[in-house]
Amino acid sequence: MAIKFSLVISTYNEARNITGLSRELITVLSALPIDFEIIFIDDDSPDLTWRVAEGLAGQDARIKVIRRMHARGLASAVVCGWGNSRGEIIGVIDGDLQHPVETLTAMIDKLLGDHEIDIVVASRFTAGGGISKNNFWQRSRPRLAILLGFIFAPKIFKLVRDPLSGYFIMRREVIANRQLRPLGYKILLEVLTMGSYRKIYEVPYVFEARQDGKTKAGCKQYLLYLLQLITLRRRQKQLS
Repeated sequence: MAIKFSLVISTYNEARNITGLSRELITVLSALPIDFEIIFIDDDSPDLTWRVAEGLAGQDARIKVIRRMHARGLASAVVCGWGNSRGEIIGVIDGDLQHPVETLTAMIDKLLGDHEIDIVVASRFTAGGGISKNNFWQRSRPRLAILLGFIFAPKIFKLVRDPLSGYFIMRREVIANRQLRPLGYKILLEVLTMGSYRKIYEVPYVFEARQDGKTKAGCKQYLLYLLQLITLRRRQKQLS
């Protein structure tokens, strides 16, 4: 029996992106030796992303939709999706087409091919990775965020080159029976702090320019990120 893979996509005002994303995901995942499900978690988007997703689910039983009416936040949405998934392998990808879908092939092949690897991270900062948008702030922002991470939570940020990646897969056992309480949108930090794992592997990818819609990364998200770092530092001390 093929192994089950559950991929979670947190959405908010991504109605114009998810049809193309779903088409690409189904093409790539269908070529792999796995059974899969795609789970959209939508925070009651004003542009009716959830309705578009429901339409896609009506066409393909491998697509599922959860509409959250009274909750907000990418990281908490991802945790909600994992909690409602059935896969032995679980993962997350952005809904705005900035994460290249074809990278999933290398990620899944690596996890299936090495039983000691528990987490595979798509990384912008390992050899072969990068950021496509030729904009100083776009390129500098994640590196500044990582620098802050080394100041507030150095143990976590030494584990991988791109600990702020929002694109990764892992074995379900990594977070089984773990209480995840993520803030903001950096879910990988929560997994690295609270999860149980042996090896982490990074696969390079190039972060693409956003094709449609507006970025969700504003001042509020950066403040939440700083609060997340402080909280994770305290929780890590409690675990040690």
